[in-house]
Amino acid sequence: METFLLHAQEAEALELAGRIRIPSGTKLPADWQGRVVIHWGAAHDELPGQPALQPLKAILRAQKRARREELLSLHGIKTAATHIAQGEQPVFTHKFKVAVFHLQTLAVYEKKEPLLAAAPSVRLMRQQQLAAAAYREVAPELAGFYVRRASREAVKAVYALGLDYGLVTIGILPGGHTLVLDVDPVPKLNGRLTELFAQAIDRYDAALTKELRRRERVMLGADPEFLLLSPQGKVVYADRFLTREGAVGCDAIVLSGHRVILPLAELRPQPSADPRVLTRNLQETMQLAARAITDESLAWLSGGMPAGGYPLGGHIHFSRCWLNAHLLRALDNYLALPLILIEGATTGGRRPRYGSLGDFRRKPHGGFEYRTLPSWLQSPEIAHGVLTLASLIADHYWQLPWRPLAETDIQAAYYRGDKTMLKGVVSRIWNELSGLKAYSLAAAPLERMRSRIESMTSWNEREDIRKAWKITPYSRKEAFEEQFML
Repeated sequence: METFLLHAQEAEALELAGRIRIPSGTKLPADWQGRVVIHWGAAHDELPGQPALQPLKAILRAQKRARREELLSLHGIKTAATHIAQGEQPVFTHKFKVAVFHLQTLAVYEKKEPLLAAAPSVRLMRQQQLAAAAYREVAPELAGFYVRRASREAVKAVYALGLDYGLVTIGILPGGHTLVLDVDPVPKLNGRLTELFAQAIDRYDAALTKELRRRERVMLGADPEFLLLSPQGKVVYADRFLTREGAVGCDAIVLSGHRVILPLAELRPQPSADPRVLTRNLQETMQLAARAITDESLAWLSGGMPAGGYPLGGHIHFSRCWLNAHLLRALDNYLALPLILIEGATTGGRRPRYGSLGDFRRKPHGGFEYRTLPSWLQSPEIAHGVLTLASLIADHYWQLPWRPLAETDIQAAYYRGDKTMLKGVVSRIWNELSGLKAYSLAAAPLERMRSRIESMTSWNEREDIRKAWKITPYSRKEAFEEQFML
């Protein structure tokens, strides 16, 4: 067993302990050889330097309502605090309680709250009556749009608070907006939830054991986006030239009212376990894009927000590895955080709605995509560096334990793009990376990336990326090869 449930004999913890296969108790055994401690409650001592689920500091922080709502807002997660501050008392059509454990929803309980149009005093009385109504569990096969949205927001809220499990209360406003109303990091468990949490803990231990034995390299894929801009400075929608499918396609932005537009071009190169090969595959898909985008006068722009209202992503796909919070937090700290130092002046415009820490999406093939990064297509050098760093982290994240983003001031600096504050943090991050034995195997692209980051040389989001990639009308294959071999 690679995990241990550490508790202070709380009733829920003792009930869980009786149903799980992993060892548990109020003290870690002196001869324990496992990897991760799972904390239940905050009445016991934390173990410095020990990898853990549900850090005690995060539990205590989440239990303070004002602090919790401040932190959720920082991550772009809406709460009732904003409405109340504006003198509005939110009225909900639905409320949900969502049980979350380690990036997954265990159960969703729903309580419907019909809109009340009577006088305020009558509304208050009826709301008090409705508050006593029971929540009912929603069967997975009956999960509709709002249930799925509540599940996504609950998982995001737990992660944003630095937690790994909890019971999240979600409210749906009449206009469809979702608010996080509460996050309980030490939830009271009934028989059903006790069984679900016990099963989830055992699944976590089994997956962790398998991941620790993994020896094959992670398989990387990517679907970075770019934007087309006319000589007159107008955005030209990519669906004028591209379809939604294929190695080069267009991607959507959903506007208010659920209206969908297709302005973004997206590259979908062949995956590879070798970042160098994946970078070459990217250049090949760009050549395909050049043949499809027949108007050569259109500039290709990358970054985070090269034109207002058009956020771009540099999603990286991972497979052959386990999607887990330890890996996500390593990617946040050792990849997303350093990239802040070379982002352009407009890149941060996509945060926090896009680019939130730990943003992921499961994929049908069994892997996942990490969605936090802006588009990193500015040059082959940057792309190769980002992909090499992603590969290094994914294969060695257990050797990268530092979590500066566990501190709220560092999170705030990330979201506002404060390069001055983060420079010293990133310097230490890179020292840890360079201390890995595997670093020397890919030292050339990593050292080029390190030099760029330490110099804080920002990319220009209004620069046509075709020049750096030697794409028509700037094409010369030999020039690309020469640059790529630097």
